[in-house]
Amino acid sequence: MTFDPKRDLKLTRSFAASPANVWRCWTEPDLLSKWFAPDPVTVLSAKVDPVPGGVFEVVMQIPGEAPMNEPPGCILLADPARRLVWTSALGPHFAPNPLGDAPGAFQFTADITLAPDGSGTSYTVLLRHARAADRDAHDAMGFEMGWGAAAAQLDALAQSL
Repeated sequence: MTFDPKRDLKLTRSFAASPANVWRCWTEPDLLSKWFAPDPVTVLSAKVDPVPGGVFEVVMQIPGEAPMNEPPGCILLADPARRLVWTSALGPHFAPNPLGDAPGAFQFTADITLAPDGSGTSYTVLLRHARAADRDAHDAMGFEMGWGAAAAQLDALAQSL
């Protein structure tokens, strides 16, 4: 997995939870809803079908704002307890999604890698963007803080399973 710092964002963490439990938290909608958004953002609904061409959809809401109801994404690769890749550029069944025109609207591909690390998990999220400007916009939204807080919530939930 190559990393292009001009177009990609990367987050790496060590989790106490097992890869199998982290996988469950990414692929079971009820669990995904509990950790995916950093407080005080809430997840209103989640759909995940972890097969190539399957749906990946999370509807979030920031308090006092309208729900973030973007078109559903598409699972590109699902290797249980090892790797999950999904994109917002495609919808279910690999159908192209329209480009957004709102400020901060951009498409990206999320590449989540899980590897055994002692009794826990080495967790890496690589977000790939088509343009440096999209990467910068995603970073300015608080990538490190938001995805970092969500990662801590993910590990805590996965440990509780």
